[in-house]
Amino acid sequence: MTTLSKLEASLPCRSAQIGQLYNLYGHKGEPFPDSVYISGGPSVGKSIVVRTVLHELGVKYAVINLIECYTTKILFETILNKLVGLGDSRCDNMMDFVDNLRRNRAALVESVLIIDKAEKLRTMDFNLFPGFLKLKELTGGIPVSVVFLSQIILQKFYSRSSVVEPIQIHFPQYSKDELLEILSSDIDYARTAVTNAFHFDSNFYQNYLNAFLSVFYRHCRDLSELRYVARTNFLNYCQPILRNENTVEDSMALWRKVAPFLKQALQNLYLRVSSPQLPDNLAQNLELPFYAKYLLIAAYLASYNPAKDDKRLFMKYHGRKTKTMRDVKRKNKVTEQLNTLLGPKPFSFDRLLAIFYSIVDDKVGFNNNLLVQVSSLVELQLLSSLSDGSTLDGAKYKCNVNFDFIQMVAKMVGFNIRKYLSDFSHM
Repeated sequence: MTTLSKLEASLPCRSAQIGQLYNLYGHKGEPFPDSVYISGGPSVGKSIVVRTVLHELGVKYAVINLIECYTTKILFETILNKLVGLGDSRCDNMMDFVDNLRRNRAALVESVLIIDKAEKLRTMDFNLFPGFLKLKELTGGIPVSVVFLSQIILQKFYSRSSVVEPIQIHFPQYSKDELLEILSSDIDYARTAVTNAFHFDSNFYQNYLNAFLSVFYRHCRDLSELRYVARTNFLNYCQPILRNENTVEDSMALWRKVAPFLKQALQNLYLRVSSPQLPDNLAQNLELPFYAKYLLIAAYLASYNPAKDDKRLFMKYHGRKTKTMRDVKRKNKVTEQLNTLLGPKPFSFDRLLAIFYSIVDDKVGFNNNLLVQVSSLVELQLLSSLSDGSTLDGAKYKCNVNFDFIQMVAKMVGFNIRKYLSDFSHM
């Protein structure tokens, strides 16, 4: 089996992208491209494909994640440490960075610098993205190729100043058939999950996956999350067989019995909750910084309160409010109309901060630490970013946690969240 065939077999549904990367880095004696820009949504295989291809080809590479390297100084010093081994170097700007690379050129071998979450370069120093695109030219031809992994298209980086065009590779979302093909490879794991209590073939497992995707495909395209939820619910699908209530052939009966479990799992996407009893333990074991907990509470309040209620709920001196018939009727609000049951609504970054500052007792200055904690909440899938996440101006978010979860988080910091929710504040 050739290297290319081996890669395509191990990374299904990504043959086109593997072929492009192989052509760029798989030919001995040919120079690597200056830069490659790889775009695509979350969990479409960008990182795993690039790393696997380079590893299989024997190419040295270093990965830099801009979630961790959120300042220019940390970014440059981390790159120098990984590429050249300069652990104690001080590097504050692009000029120092280029000078360090020039002086240590002899220590560099032909390698690839992978910059993950590259969309965050747009909120950092203006010369970073053009500088990395021209890194070979600026350093006098060091043998380093730069690969950008980003969730946004290249055109969103364009400014008035012209930039060098990198080679572009796009990773599209997996189709339903592709997800079915990839998830089907978990059949051995599925057999282990039921401890081989009964025999089933690939058709049985595909029937389960078809039922699973019929519930989840419209709401989630994240392969990692889909794989996790499919694995955790397979045992529920098999329970009627294990209890001798149904046989392997009773696919419709099995579907009807597993459907409630799948719909419950849909409500807990990204929270890694496998049973109704776990949200309390999950919230208690979630190790978040103190202010991150308040940011998550503020996000929940922003998602489940109408913006028109912010003044009444969060300002101490908002003026006297005359009771109206609407307020009287609010007390008789039926369950189906509760905001906390209607699902989260989008909110802006500015509104998130405004609520955060109104509910936290300490005087907290606006700093990079708060921005990093918001990014961390998005990375943990506790918040969803509804924009590209690269600019704060106009950025929209949505809170992913349910009421039981946020209530536990609020208890940890001694915060009465019911007092600040429109659904309960009148009680």
